[in-house]
Amino acid sequence: MQRVKVYQLNDEGKWDDHGTGHVTVDYLERSEDLGIFVFDEDGETLLLHRISSEVIYRKQEDSIISWRDPEYATELALSFQETSGCSYIWDHICNVQRNMHGRISKL
Repeated sequence: MQRVKVYQLNDEGKWDDHGTGHVTVDYLERSEDLGIFVFDEDGETLLLHRISSEVIYRKQEDSIISWRDPEYATELALSFQETSGCSYIWDHICNVQRNMHGRISKL
């Protein structure tokens, strides 16, 4: 698991720190969909986001992934402690979206 800080853009255009934890990409409970999970040191969920083909994810610099979350109607960002962790999660997100586009085009 990769160490990250979770940020959410507030109404004033500033980034609020929502905590530090570990991120992973895994299957959502009772679903075939994959999501981004961030758990704090006590195992509490800081973030749960379903990866979607409609969401545009952005990799900024070498250590930040951000997106507009339709469920929360806000911008979210993950700031990674290690650039390798950012690349690892970024590759997972890209693969999930690529597979979604493949499933959609076969329908």
